[in-house]
Amino acid sequence: MPAGVLEVNIIEGRSLKNCDFFGENDAYVEIYMDKRYKQRTVTIKNSNNPVWNERLTFNIHKNDGTIHFYVYDADLIGRDTIGKCQVNLKQVFNTGAFDEWIKLPAHFGLSSRGEIHVKMNFT
Repeated sequence: MPAGVLEVNIIEGRSLKNCDFFGENDAYVEIYMDKRYKQRTVTIKNSNNPVWNERLTFNIHKNDGTIHFYVYDADLIGRDTIGKCQVNLKQVFNTGAFDEWIKLPAHFGLSSRGEIHVKMNFT
């Protein structure tokens, strides 16, 4: 994989699976390529359709080929996993850009736990 800088824009989420008994999710996204170097968005309170509009930057090293997205519901104690997904960065490296809604599949991919809108640019 080429070395460079990957700019990741977490735009918004839609139809996120509700993990709370009362109200809606307090959602945030955790992003990483290497588990030792995670970044995250701010928490958007009480929304299953959160808008983050956050830009995060990652330095790409030769072994970085996949980026992981975990969407969580923040609770008073701990957190619940809303969903997770990953993107192979080969397309981003080849075209320099990515702009898609990514589904958060449920167990065995039989249903969806919502989706997140992600834009990426590689230089």
